[in-house]
Amino acid sequence: MVVPLAAAGPADDAWKTKGAADWTEQETKQVLNDSPWAVITTPTIKKEEKRSHGSAMGVGIPGIGRRRANDPSQDPNNGPSAPDSQLALHLRWESALPIREAELKAREINAPAVDEDRYAIAVYGIPSHFTKDPQSAGDRLKGQASLKRQGQKDLKPSHVDVIQRDDGLVIVFLFARTKEISVQDSRVEFNALIGPYQISQSFQVDAMIYQGKLEL
Repeated sequence: MVVPLAAAGPADDAWKTKGAADWTEQETKQVLNDSPWAVITTPTIKKEEKRSHGSAMGVGIPGIGRRRANDPSQDPNNGPSAPDSQLALHLRWESALPIREAELKAREINAPAVDEDRYAIAVYGIPSHFTKDPQSAGDRLKGQASLKRQGQKDLKPSHVDVIQRDDGLVIVFLFARTKEISVQDSRVEFNALIGPYQISQSFQVDAMIYQGKLEL
């Protein structure tokens, strides 16, 4: 049977053929959730956190592992609950133009603000009870994150913003653009430890092209 040309394969991704003004609602969601600049990932749990989720859970963000009154996520008989091994985290390259345009088109009015002189990767989905002190948490997280490129020195965040929202925390890792990432780097890996959760996510740099320009 002859397959019609239109059904032979998936359509081109919207960001390759259209500007943001012409994206449909579904295409906008794809840019924000499943594109070269955005993924949904399940982090791994540090081995020591699996063995003991008591005081060790405090690594990374102050307050993790301490039972809070009236917190349904905590077991009053057995202390703090174990880390969620199925937690889905949403990562966005927040400083990239297609992400900013998609957030605007989707009317995400509370999207993080990002300076143009920094790369920014935002992590969505961390429960809000993980910290009571966002500034202190950000300071601690700075030393537990990096951008890795083959054959080059790791980039460390110059600042980490921890934003408390009704739907949980948004943690924004900011990296100075003084060490520019280029298409020649091919792949960049984002690593971060947030409480018991270890994130290791690769991004294909040569796929992060929008309107003929590398956008990070």
